[in-house]
Amino acid sequence: MVRLIPKPRASIFICGCGHTGSTLLARILAAHPDVFSVPRETSAFVSDKGARWTKLSLLLLEAAISRRSVWVEKTPGHIHYTRQILETIPDARFIVVTRDGRDVVTSLGQRYEGDFDRAFQRWVADSRASMLCVERGGGMLWRYEDFIESPALSIERLCRFMGVAFDAAILDYHRQPVVWGRARRVRTAHSARRSAQVNQPITDYRGGWRSKLPADVASRFEAGEAQELMAYFGYC
Repeated sequence: MVRLIPKPRASIFICGCGHTGSTLLARILAAHPDVFSVPRETSAFVSDKGARWTKLSLLLLEAAISRRSVWVEKTPGHIHYTRQILETIPDARFIVVTRDGRDVVTSLGQRYEGDFDRAFQRWVADSRASMLCVERGGGMLWRYEDFIESPALSIERLCRFMGVAFDAAILDYHRQPVVWGRARRVRTAHSARRSAQVNQPITDYRGGWRSKLPADVASRFEAGEAQELMAYFGYC
């Protein structure tokens, strides 16, 4: 008998600014028995159209083979391509991730070898796009701080949004280590750090900016668009 490949009930894109906990979130959801969470960033819609269809086709094939009812893809940069995603996958939904901008810029600045201006500009652009996505509807806002305060409640809300039953066991994801992202192919300092992070228990990284973010950069969050974005996402 030929078994038909079931159509997934939901297609979910995790997007927003990088260094907001998106990889951790994708990793936790990957532990859910009804969810296929791609163990890498496909950057499908960031790519040119030829590469886009190649990457998207591979994603859909992997999701179909998994026979899970929901598939999840995490590429933070897709926050700038939500309209294109909806044109291609009309029923797609978005989990928009956010975190205190000062902690984000601190983390990004370290990744960019001390270029905090570049980190700040990325946070502003990505957060602006995140706000627009939330305002348009069809997405759910996920705050890293809320998750740290109450992991079970945060993930339970996401499960309802995705249409799957909450399974508390997925919060023990770290008990079964995996290789994640670029570390599957190319070993870099960043990929090695990320691979280690996704295999450790839930860890509280809030507030690191107080000792690591230059004062002149921290002050930029107190005025203008940065302040407005911080207020919109509930950080001031």
